[in-house]
Amino acid sequence: NVSGPAERTPAAWEYKIADGTYTVTVSTGDASGSLDSEHALNIEGKEAIAPYMPAATNKFRTVTLPVLVTDGRLTIDAVGGTNTKINYVIIAPGNLPSLRETKPENGQTMVDPDSGVTAEVNLPASAIDTNSLTKGVSLTGPDNVKVPAIINTSGGGDVVVLKPNARLKSNTAYTFRVTSDLKDTEGNSFEPYYSTFVTGSPTSSGSTVAFEKVTLANVPNKPYTSVEIGPDGRLYAATMSGEIMRFDIQSDGTLTNVKTIDSVIKAESGPRTIIGLKFDPSSTADNLVLWITNNEVYRGVPAPEWTGKITQLSGANLEKVQDYVVGLPRSVRDHMTNSISFRPGEKGAMYVLQGSDTSTGAPDTQWGNREEKLLTGSLLRIDLNKMPATLPLNVQTSEGGSYNPYAPGVPVTLYATGIRNAFDMVWHTNGHLYVPANGGAAGGNTPSVPAPLPSTCANRPDGGYTGPVVNGKIGMKVQNDFLFKVEKNKYYGHPNPTRCEWVLNGGNPTAGKDPAEVIDYPVGTQPDPNWGGVAYDFGTHYSPNGVIEEYSLPGNNLLKNRLMVVRYSEGKDIIVLKPGPDGNIVEAQTGITGLTNFNPSPLDLTEDRSNGNLYVALLDEKPPGAGTLMLVRPK
Repeated sequence: NVSGPAERTPAAWEYKIADGTYTVTVSTGDASGSLDSEHALNIEGKEAIAPYMPAATNKFRTVTLPVLVTDGRLTIDAVGGTNTKINYVIIAPGNLPSLRETKPENGQTMVDPDSGVTAEVNLPASAIDTNSLTKGVSLTGPDNVKVPAIINTSGGGDVVVLKPNARLKSNTAYTFRVTSDLKDTEGNSFEPYYSTFVTGSPTSSGSTVAFEKVTLANVPNKPYTSVEIGPDGRLYAATMSGEIMRFDIQSDGTLTNVKTIDSVIKAESGPRTIIGLKFDPSSTADNLVLWITNNEVYRGVPAPEWTGKITQLSGANLEKVQDYVVGLPRSVRDHMTNSISFRPGEKGAMYVLQGSDTSTGAPDTQWGNREEKLLTGSLLRIDLNKMPATLPLNVQTSEGGSYNPYAPGVPVTLYATGIRNAFDMVWHTNGHLYVPANGGAAGGNTPSVPAPLPSTCANRPDGGYTGPVVNGKIGMKVQNDFLFKVEKNKYYGHPNPTRCEWVLNGGNPTAGKDPAEVIDYPVGTQPDPNWGGVAYDFGTHYSPNGVIEEYSLPGNNLLKNRLMVVRYSEGKDIIVLKPGPDGNIVEAQTGITGLTNFNPSPLDLTEDRSNGNLYVALLDEKPPGAGTLMLVRPK
């Protein structure tokens, strides 16, 4: 017991040890029925376990962190807690790849049988080697037999996500295990780890709507990213390797007459990763005009910066290729130039999502120690009427480029900022623009506000930065995934020092529970004055990506005008969200028949408006090149 409830002299737990770097695991909690503690632990003055009140179904917290000892003693204190109890401390030499913490917690009971396991990680050298996940990570039941599951990581290779292929058994104990077979990309083995949890009973979605999944036998095995139905009534599917696959749609929704469109590969003399896929509003069946974003392919080493493009394809077979915008930022891994959208009723303007270069705003190991650029982590607006006569337009802003999105009359500008990594967006019929975004995994860093402020702060939409002053943080806790209701000139929480944006998400304004709060900040830290808030909180590691607005369909009127969002990682499903009168989400539905347990993981979706059929792009990160398309028909 480190911090008893009585008034006592402050004390700490110490262990004599040589100076150096260690991987330290600590656990708090009380196995008895007493739930009167508020457990908290700090290691070498840094918060390891934030203050928490135990519950009957979740009594313990365990965390592993890299720790630097400089005074010959490893010191652990319970400042911030009351009646804190340490269960155990494990000290391993060196700063090793390791699991930081897991969800469900070790020892947790009454866990939803439809949930998976997510594990935050410590990565001192490099990202997780995706090829080692299958061998190094497992979930077993009481019979010690492995549970069939999809095991993947994030775009930054900085989290482990295990999602069972089917619902777990109720009221059953399971063990999540990581062995030394899990490695980072430099070949370093992870510290072995295991945790246990017990399931409860499943919950019902409460929905009478149902879908059926239909396997599409004629679909080639490709790393599909985005899907779209063209004005010619055909389905188009982009890939990570640069092909666009075109299919005829039969009356029952199945696909036939596949054609490979390799115009981009030919124009680039090699593969490109295509994410954005949107037909121009003026495009017709006889005059196809398709806009795409395309990026340098990730080949296992840091991808080169400034290699994002916006390109127009045209012609009967989309054989004509014209780059419009080049020099867009590109992260070392999977944050890149993402989806494209056109605002209904607005002619000549295109909107493009641009991913960030960091996890939480400042350079970090997982993302190659790159700094944010002027256009990263944003929603861009491209005014096609202002494009130069000679194409393409180079928008590289630094490191040899000089493009200025704030200059008068330029075609590519910042519509909204602070959007860390959003795959897709949709303009809803209620007038709002919805953008699901992926939050940072544990271990990211945040920037400090400098003194004096840079002159570039005058470029902010509000005319200058008025606070708060924040100090940069190292090794941030995991950040949630959010749905943003994006408005022009607003900031949505991903810091970018080049734009004078410093505060992560909603800061930490009060001692209570605040929207999108960041508990790493001290209480009283206000959000950025221009922060736009969140419309919905998905939680951690769901990786919300493709999004559509569902329209009124025969038999599916209960979903009219609701958002359907693909959840790639933790969910492996499609969640249905209902906007309220103010545009924020007032109801969320999961577990709908036919919209769960996708395998491989779902990344994007589109809808055939004539009958309500959904087409879902499924992507398997292991091995590269795997993936398929699935038809999901309303019942």
